[in-house]
Amino acid sequence: MKWNKLLCEKRFKQSSNEAYEFDERNEFDKDYSRIISSSSFRRLQDKTQVYPLKRGDFVRTRLTHSLEVSHIASSIGKSIEKYLQRGDQKISSLLSVTGLIHDLGNPPFGHSGEYIIQDFFKEYLKKSGYDNILTNIQKEDLLCFDGNVQTFRILRKLQYLGDKDSYNLTYATLATIMKYPTNSVEGNKKDKGKLIERKFGYFDSEKSDYDKIFEEMGIKGKRHPITFLLEAADDIAYCVADIEDGVQKKFITLQDLKNMLKKIGRKSLEVQELLEKIKEYEEKNKEIENSSLFEKIVVQKIKIYIQGKMIQEVIKSFIKNEEFILNGDFNKELLDDGAYKEIKDGLKNLAKNKIFQSKERVFTDILAAKVLRKLLNIFIEGMIDWLNNEEEASLTSRNIRVLISENYIINYESELKECKNKGDEIYTTLKLCVDFISGMTDQFAVDLYKKLQGISE
Repeated sequence: MKWNKLLCEKRFKQSSNEAYEFDERNEFDKDYSRIISSSSFRRLQDKTQVYPLKRGDFVRTRLTHSLEVSHIASSIGKSIEKYLQRGDQKISSLLSVTGLIHDLGNPPFGHSGEYIIQDFFKEYLKKSGYDNILTNIQKEDLLCFDGNVQTFRILRKLQYLGDKDSYNLTYATLATIMKYPTNSVEGNKKDKGKLIERKFGYFDSEKSDYDKIFEEMGIKGKRHPITFLLEAADDIAYCVADIEDGVQKKFITLQDLKNMLKKIGRKSLEVQELLEKIKEYEEKNKEIENSSLFEKIVVQKIKIYIQGKMIQEVIKSFIKNEEFILNGDFNKELLDDGAYKEIKDGLKNLAKNKIFQSKERVFTDILAAKVLRKLLNIFIEGMIDWLNNEEEASLTSRNIRVLISENYIINYESELKECKNKGDEIYTTLKLCVDFISGMTDQFAVDLYKKLQGISE
């Protein structure tokens, strides 16, 4: 893999925008501009990172998380550019835009929403008999629904801007956000296969787009090298931030953090240094030790310290393994190659045990399942009726179709024209319903559920 080819600025359609005399942006900066003001990006402000349906300036949303990832990724990119002696700033710009869009396809209620959609189709495909009509790839696309894969679909098709090319982003941007460049049958091997086979990267409906992008760049079947940096930035942003939010919500204490570090780090110099830093920050803020701000301030400083150390580890790992990464032979995440792996894993486990298994999360997950399963049932039943009967469909089905956003319907009708058989039509119709529902914000999904159920406020 060669850097000039990896930073491919080609688009599916030549841009028709007027070229201005004073415009020093590179093509990835222009991608950033296309995303930042879009409705898909704005919806992230009502998709919370850890605590669905919660309000408060201390709770991270998918929007604030994406901005943090964008910033961290861009700063890593600047260091890589210096190492590679590139003065064009294309790597940092590419990381900036991909950090911004990496979570664009997340459904309502985050990862819980993904699992609910997956579980729904495990039952639905058998009950409907469609498991005998759809191809294996089409079935796995639904059974293994993934927000990251949905991101690629949104960027290619679902933001209607007057034509079929959606945002019309550069090939390099689209390739970088694909963490696992395999289809849903070749991938989804969890921890049993290679890194790129643990999940999947594109739906069958976007296979031709994947082929065109990755063949142009000469990396078909391989992960784009910049994706390793993007993944690291995402990990750096959320593994510490989740702990900070947990302390704010009183699910986690400073003592919990120290206990975790002591448990994993008897022989780790990095852990011992971190414990010393915590002690230093506690001493510096001793005058407010009895204040509710004490733990919040100490943890915030710890977050900054850990993130700075992790950024250094990622840069060192990328430089050390550049040849293997460019050859497609590097088979682990960058943070797993450095001295901070134990700390990263410890922080994730602490969040899992203290936050994601809390009663508050459990209640929210139960609500999420009730809301999303009901919406999926209603919209799929209506749209399948419409597919089979069109204007002879029931009044309810015709009304259901009206509720679906027009940009999704436009793409749906375009995809229907390309269907070769009944199985393709069913798959396309099911995908329409998933597109619409997974694109909802947390609150919109709950509000629509209430309206359809006749529940008054």
